[in-house]
Amino acid sequence: MSSWMIREDQLDPDQRDFINIESKKEGNIWIKGFAGSGKSVLLLHKLREVLQKEPEANVCIIVFTHSLIAMFEAGIKELNIKQKVPVMTYFQFRKALYDKTYIYWFDYIFCDEVQDLPGEMLALMKSWGKRVIVAGDANQSIYDKAPGLDYPVVKWGEIEPLLSARPFNLNIIHRLTKSVIGLVEKLLPEMNIWRAKRDLTKQDVNVRLAKADNLTQEIKYVYQEALKAVNVGDSVVILFPHRKLITEFANEVLSQNSIEKWNESNDKYGKVDYEQLNEHLDKHNIRLHYIGNGVGSLIEASDAQKIILMTYHSSKGLDFDNVFLPMLDEGNMWFPSDKYNEEKLKTLFMVAMTRSKKNLYLSYIYNLNPLLSNLSDSCRSIYISEILTPETSLSSNPFDFDF
Repeated sequence: MSSWMIREDQLDPDQRDFINIESKKEGNIWIKGFAGSGKSVLLLHKLREVLQKEPEANVCIIVFTHSLIAMFEAGIKELNIKQKVPVMTYFQFRKALYDKTYIYWFDYIFCDEVQDLPGEMLALMKSWGKRVIVAGDANQSIYDKAPGLDYPVVKWGEIEPLLSARPFNLNIIHRLTKSVIGLVEKLLPEMNIWRAKRDLTKQDVNVRLAKADNLTQEIKYVYQEALKAVNVGDSVVILFPHRKLITEFANEVLSQNSIEKWNESNDKYGKVDYEQLNEHLDKHNIRLHYIGNGVGSLIEASDAQKIILMTYHSSKGLDFDNVFLPMLDEGNMWFPSDKYNEEKLKTLFMVAMTRSKKNLYLSYIYNLNPLLSNLSDSCRSIYISEILTPETSLSSNPFDFDF
């Protein structure tokens, strides 16, 4: 997986204050900050400092998704942390406690994406950790109930009292370009994201908004542009609101390469077996790789220069050089209306957009979804039919592009 850690000497003033001053005080801490402010990075730097001073400390990291486990494990490796540090989802942590896998308190518990956990989990962390350090952003809360548990997600005002934690604010956005920040402001003006400081050394890149005449054309364009990026070593993800669209996208790429489509089958738990999708793609040398719910590998995708397929939900907490958000059509009902209201949909789309470190591509057919209509004048418009040539090969390795 491409490096996402920054050295300690590269931390911004707020982050250095946390490491050198705030985190040395007693008590639990809650790190706040917009997407791209370095919350996860800070957790890992604090973890390294703890284990340098207390090499025998009993520590663990609790994260939101299986994908985040891979990211934290890669960060542990990059920071040359030698101790064995268990990294698990909140669901795994809860199960381990009730199965009595752990019988001793943790000296330190680190947790990311705390805004999506049920209050019960925060109480468990406080009970089992002598010291708890969490990170989260209220603006990225997309659930009413925690996935896998029938418990309400913690309300933002409950985090501090449940953990007896004092807040620490990060005020500089490092990941996002100026153009992406501008889109977030238009989509969710109540976030007031402009109040945060921006890393002025970050080069801005126009967000591309591509319109296609049909789905075949759109998918051909997305896959072609994604290939260009991975061929020069960039990390690339194509994000979808739900997994059915992932199957549709992958099968269209297969079809355009004259390869048999993948037929969905269920695993032993009765769920669609996406491991088989990855095997089918590998068998036919299609450089797509599904990651989610414990399937797939960020490291494998990076090493093999593959394009990652994920849902918006699974991408939470991650970042990539290039992010593609296809199928943003007017007629595309992203989610059942009884599960996601308009505000939740906008928040979910904001989470997806803010995974981008460099390039962001939006694409649709005919008419853009009305929820996103006010974003179009802030993007560089592209008409796919004008730039996509019939002889373009989806399995080629073109390098003639301009990022």
